[in-house]
Amino acid sequence: MSLTLRSGLAFAVFCASGLSPQASVFPQQESGGAIETQPAVLTVPGSADFEVKRVPGKGLLVRRKGTLEWTPNSKFSEPIAVGALDADHKIYLVPSKAIRPPKARHQPDPIFPDSERKSGKEGRVYLHFVVDDQGAVHFPTVDEASSPEFAQSAVEAVKKWMFKPAQLNGQPVAVLITVDLSFKLYKSF
Repeated sequence: MSLTLRSGLAFAVFCASGLSPQASVFPQQESGGAIETQPAVLTVPGSADFEVKRVPGKGLLVRRKGTLEWTPNSKFSEPIAVGALDADHKIYLVPSKAIRPPKARHQPDPIFPDSERKSGKEGRVYLHFVVDDQGAVHFPTVDEASSPEFAQSAVEAVKKWMFKPAQLNGQPVAVLITVDLSFKLYKSF
């Protein structure tokens, strides 16, 4: 998906570099002037027996609460509930062999922030949210962003997205997914 915004001699393009049905949290720490991305445990609404984190280069890791060992999500064949929308609607983690992931139906592109375009800045936003059993987005949360303007634009767009819900045993279920969004500028010729 991409959106080209024309302005003067530059083109601004938004692209979703990854729509991943996973959890994602990337707190930043400064180290000698460079920003390093560090993994952290994701907080999901409701209670569950499992915790989730995404580690750059290692992917999604899961552990049972109260234990120390993190296991790659790919090792689990059973559905993993990582939270709950309410008493009747668990939030599952995908990819899982048992759950068919949601499919995008409507994904309006975010607006490239005018202030960032004018300054020539490009950006990236990592965020996660829940897709409920009706395909609606809940709890969009920015995990890392190049600027508050890019983060705001990404969240506003994601709130409008709609999905065909994920399925477990043929029934729609709520799932946790992440999205990595890139905002790029291209010069026209």
